[in-house]
Amino acid sequence: MEMAAFDDAKQSYLEKLSKPDKSKKGDVDTAIIPLLDAINALPDFYTLLVEPGTGKKYDSAWHFVTHDETSWDEVKPHLATLPVETVWFKMEGAILHVCARDEKAANAFLHLAREAGLKHSGLLGTNKRFLLELVDAERIDVPVAIDGKLIVEERFLKFLIDKANDKLTATRKTIARLEKAVRHYCV
Repeated sequence: MEMAAFDDAKQSYLEKLSKPDKSKKGDVDTAIIPLLDAINALPDFYTLLVEPGTGKKYDSAWHFVTHDETSWDEVKPHLATLPVETVWFKMEGAILHVCARDEKAANAFLHLAREAGLKHSGLLGTNKRFLLELVDAERIDVPVAIDGKLIVEERFLKFLIDKANDKLTATRKTIARLEKAVRHYCV
């Protein structure tokens, strides 16, 4: 991507960051905002807001969602009215898309991300831009209800909540390591 085109694209995406998030959650995880600010302050990078396509995640109805630790007391009321579809308990670590000015910058940033612990990250280069997909490995995917009825015991749901909170803590530590690395980064 030529320099002026990259700078124009960066400006356009940064303007979108100031608008309401169109995700199912409806807002950006506030814990990741300092990292986004650090990345967007660098001249050769910007974060992308990826518009949802028709992927399964975005076609799903979300019964309860949070970017924060949760508790049994917060989850329990949502179990009173389970939908007929299969209900999954999911915890997903951070997924971040970063656009780089060129291949050299993209590879350098990818190295930072992997060193910070985002091992499942990669470079999706195209003719138009160098897109990094940074993916944290922390996750849980477990079906917990079918046909409007729980298929697991309350004790197991409490266990899942505790494990999800532990994984969220690990994700936040990874994000903090990446933010620190980005703040010390220079091309």
